Amino acid sequence: MSAMTIFYQECPVCGRNLRIPAKYFGRQMTCTHCKGEFQAGKGQLPEAPANSDSHGSSGLISPAVFSQAQLGEV
Repeated sequence: MSAMTIFYQECPVCGRNLRIPAKYFGRQMTCTHCKGEFQAGKGQLPEAPANSDSHGSSGLISPAVFSQAQLGEV
């Protein structure tokens, strides 16, 4: 059994949260609820500015860095 990679995107017409298989990224899609048309993945990955700081002004959060000792602590 193979796992399917999916992403979630809001329908621009009705606002419903849709599960879309990654293989359809960039293709024209139709919402199963309202029949509105949109491009899958459009606006999903914002481009980072060339002069972004370490916190990423694009709104993305950097992953936390843990040392080995912290991984086992509760």
